[in-house]
Amino acid sequence: MTADWIIRIVLFGIVHWILAGVMLYDLASRQKVFGGRKTVWALLIIFLPNFGSLLYLIFHPQILNPDSENNRRDKMD
Repeated sequence: MTADWIIRIVLFGIVHWILAGVMLYDLASRQKVFGGRKTVWALLIIFLPNFGSLLYLIFHPQILNPDSENNRRDKMD
């Protein structure tokens, strides 16, 4: 295995664990999640490197812009 591949694997791992940490923190702080099963989401985030985190982002887009959900509630009141 060349140094180039080792660097790629290490960077992939770093990206995965940063994304996983952010997603797991958001998952723990949410009351409701898509599908209603936090355990399944946590397993997907951890065991499907990057893909699980990206799926979570697709189904919970408010994580990228948390104020948008609060603004919608304020406008509805």
